[in-house]
Amino acid sequence: MVFEWLCREGQAVARTSMAIPPTKQQWEATLQQRRQQWLQMLGLWPLPERTPLEATVTGTLDRDDYVVEKLHFQSVTGAYVPGNIYRPAEIAEPLPAVLYLCGHTKGKVNVPYQANPRWFGQHGYVALVLDPIQLGESQGFHHGTCSAGRWDWMSRGYTPAGTEVWNAMRALDYLTTRDDVDAERFGVTGLSGGGAMSWFLGAADERVKCIVPVCQTGTVEQVICDRAIDGHCDCTFWVNYYRWCTPDVGALIAPRPLLVAAGTDDMLWRPYAFREAVHRIHRVYENLGVPDNCQLVEDLAPHGYTPKLRKAIFSWFDKHLKDSKEPVSDDITDYVEPEENLLVFGGKLPENDRMQRIDEIIGEPAAAPEVTNATQWQQHQHDTIARLKALTFRQISEHYSPQVRQARIDGASNGAVYSYQYDSDDGVTCWARLTLPEGREDAVSTLVCAMGEARSSYGGGGTDRPHVGPGLGRAVIEVRATGATQIGEGLMWTVKRGCQVIGCTLPERQTHDLLAGLALLRQLLAVKDVAAYGKGYTAALAIYAAILDEDVTEIVLESPPETHTDGSTPEFLGVLRIGDLPQNLALAFPRPITFVGEMPSAYEWTKQAYERLGQGDKVRVIESIAEWQPA
Repeated sequence: MVFEWLCREGQAVARTSMAIPPTKQQWEATLQQRRQQWLQMLGLWPLPERTPLEATVTGTLDRDDYVVEKLHFQSVTGAYVPGNIYRPAEIAEPLPAVLYLCGHTKGKVNVPYQANPRWFGQHGYVALVLDPIQLGESQGFHHGTCSAGRWDWMSRGYTPAGTEVWNAMRALDYLTTRDDVDAERFGVTGLSGGGAMSWFLGAADERVKCIVPVCQTGTVEQVICDRAIDGHCDCTFWVNYYRWCTPDVGALIAPRPLLVAAGTDDMLWRPYAFREAVHRIHRVYENLGVPDNCQLVEDLAPHGYTPKLRKAIFSWFDKHLKDSKEPVSDDITDYVEPEENLLVFGGKLPENDRMQRIDEIIGEPAAAPEVTNATQWQQHQHDTIARLKALTFRQISEHYSPQVRQARIDGASNGAVYSYQYDSDDGVTCWARLTLPEGREDAVSTLVCAMGEARSSYGGGGTDRPHVGPGLGRAVIEVRATGATQIGEGLMWTVKRGCQVIGCTLPERQTHDLLAGLALLRQLLAVKDVAAYGKGYTAALAIYAAILDEDVTEIVLESPPETHTDGSTPEFLGVLRIGDLPQNLALAFPRPITFVGEMPSAYEWTKQAYERLGQGDKVRVIESIAEWQPA
């Protein structure tokens, strides 16, 4: 059920993207806003500071009709970007420049990634080829959620695509400083991961006048439904707050010349997807009056170049950067430069290269807010909750209206047990399991939590079932991917990564299910009020459910995670750009907060905030959940 829901959402994102192309007036009126949204989804809004590049050429290779320059620059202070320049041996006037972005092999020394920029250097261009992070001589890491459990990247609002785009933007800054480059004639191209970065840079930076992504074009639907996401690392995807698909990215590139090159036997990027994406982008170009500026060239080939694709690419750049109407007839040469000749650092990489922790630099968490007085804090609460709703939780409606499918009596276990099956508003079916105390004479206060362990059973007395004191109700919400909708480890990985692509996270959707369950329980005459409880993983769900639902009377936490910078903490898109767990918990002020067992040290901040606001007694610690009574 959970994967089927993910597929439905992927289809919805893709099939609504640029379904009605904007008019020229609409395109112009929304351009600035859409560009800011795009930079935000790359983790680049606001843009990092343009620190000194410290560009350094470490050597040159003279190869008759062309020259290779080995160089590095710093995209942020202390973060090194290595690359090679290919240029003609003789230059009489400023030339167009092509930024060549590599896929995920050996970087600039890889044979195709030598051959293509070399062609440009032999044919009247200045071509700069860059190593992607973690490849070639570039340090850093781009396999976060792919292989290293770095789910905190989602909470940071970080994608390595943002780093690659920023490195490319700084490369353009560098090229602008060169006397042999015409900064009004920039182009970008690349294969595979470099194809994705060609899309992304073209949408982010209007200085690029000609864009050619190769073998990296599809749709959110294809990536999700075909599980193609399993074959890609993190830099292929943006943090999709606004539920964009490729046509939205292409609409930011318009009206600049865009040639999409693709292989019809590419297993990861299928023709049904790239043809539809280009078709929708082409309609935008038509409305802008330049339909010929958007083209698709394809060949019967797997993931990679063919002579047909290369010659079309070279002809496209000649046409739009050199105003040449002659098609290119000559292809790349067979010469292979020995890898060691192209190394920028000569085999010894820079020590303490800050590119190794670029995720912490570009994805730096927001600073803790000041807490001065009630008036100041109320304004902070208002503004911050609004930001959370507009970004991290923008897919959650202000009103929760679960559709109840059935209600039944499920027997007795230290009280009468009732089960309610309901649909969340995105079509996932959940269960609310409610136990009411024996001898109840009126509505009761009820402690509610999300199920955390997929293998837990409410009826069997699972660990997610809180043992509250007498006279109180307790309920467990079987949020998606638990209980009846649990999924295996392999599919869990796919779903968690796929959620970013459709604009949410799995914990955010589980919070959504919990909110729907809270709304359902409050409708029952037997329930007086509800407090949100969470243990370990589900403590984060309880915190955010309470922040989003002002009718939650109290937050009860047992062994809560202390920070979203920990990859094991439930992830929420971009939440660290707004605040970390202790600071966000304080947004519940002045509602009571109860810690079970002990209060983790990080939450001293929360307690001190309550104390500064004159409500320190509302943060308490109890020994066990069985002791809990409403504050």
